[in-house]
Amino acid sequence: MRKVMFINWVLIVTVLLFAPYVYALEISFVVGDVIVERDGKENLAVVGMKLSQGDAVVTKNASIAELLYSDKSTLRIFENTKIKVAAIQDNQENVSVINGVIKAKISKLQKGESKKVYTPTTVCAIRGTEFFVAVSDSSNSRVNMEEGSLALANPYGEISVNNDEQATVEVAKKPLLDDNPKNPELWKNTADKDFVLEPQKYAESYNEYLSTLEQRSSMQSAEIEKYKQSSAKKKDSKKIEKDMDELENKVAVIADDFFLGDCANAAVDNVLQMYKEKKQEIFDSFNKVKEQADRVVQKQKANYEAIMAIKEAYRKNYEEIKGKHKESIEKIKEEINKVHDQ
Repeated sequence: MRKVMFINWVLIVTVLLFAPYVYALEISFVVGDVIVERDGKENLAVVGMKLSQGDAVVTKNASIAELLYSDKSTLRIFENTKIKVAAIQDNQENVSVINGVIKAKISKLQKGESKKVYTPTTVCAIRGTEFFVAVSDSSNSRVNMEEGSLALANPYGEISVNNDEQATVEVAKKPLLDDNPKNPELWKNTADKDFVLEPQKYAESYNEYLSTLEQRSSMQSAEIEKYKQSSAKKKDSKKIEKDMDELENKVAVIADDFFLGDCANAAVDNVLQMYKEKKQEIFDSFNKVKEQADRVVQKQKANYEAIMAIKEAYRKNYEEIKGKHKESIEKIKEEINKVHDQ
């Protein structure tokens, strides 16, 4: 019996991991030198190119690109910026800003729809807005609102950012509103200079941040094991519905942590690439951070895959129970009709 359950579990995970590419974002505008990284290969970005989960877009000097969402929302990518498509599934179209500056113009969200922008330090939950996001070389993040509102959240806290407000989210710190009206590109330039002056300080903050993510990941692993042991089988539909609501909240938290960690790991990679030839001190400091980042993101990825497999198992069992219930109702109706016909 356990062998059969294990095989079913492997099949679910395999389907989730190797599902066909889903394309929702596409490149709608390109000026200059813009690259799309996909499956370890670099491709020249062209208008009309579809992007899938895991694709990265890199703009070089004096270059700009714009992405178009399925609902006609747009994401403008400024020069010397790297973003990654985080997730396109379950009515979500999420991107990660690894380094650089973007401007988003997001249409009003429909019921059940979700859009998020991840940085190495925060999750930006969008509520139909126009805003800038900047990420410095140190991974500190900045949000400048122009219209609408955002919820900024990370393991240390959560705030709302509204019209004409700014917020800064430093590594291993909670999001904070900021009275400084400095534009995102100027903010990034200043932050990058500070990073070069004290790289070891930022590396230590990164170690603290990754340790926090790792602790959360360990607790999430224990919770996932409880879900595995509490099988969805042999439960009535109402009980499964309640469990699925609770599970959905847990999925959201684990997914956010995974995409935060994945973005942070990519940001560390970016630092190593940028400073390998420029400044040995920075490279050495973050080369040590990279080992921890790799370990953390692997744990987070395993948690994400496991919770998604559990979610799929619950969904299938729920549909099976509802189907059997419908069949029972039809049989009862048939019996009643037979009695009436007699």
